[in-house]
Amino acid sequence: MSSRNNTMVAVGLEVVPGIFFQTFGVGHLYRGRVGTGLAIMLSYWFLQAINAALCTVLIGFVTAPLTWLAYMIAAPTNLLDEER
Repeated sequence: MSSRNNTMVAVGLEVVPGIFFQTFGVGHLYRGRVGTGLAIMLSYWFLQAINAALCTVLIGFVTAPLTWLAYMIAAPTNLLDEER
């Protein structure tokens, strides 16, 4: 498989679990960037835990979707930048 195909598979593994399971970093793990993948995964879960706590004062209902959107954009973009 070519490098471009591997990158597209990694991006797919980053986006699909992010949409359905809120698990980012899988594409980085697939590409062998274990440290980056785990950092993305754990930091997202940590921020979402903070957002869940903020839902008690209604701010979390705004910040949780924004956090998801930021990770949905940044995680695959990071994989595409690696190829250059």
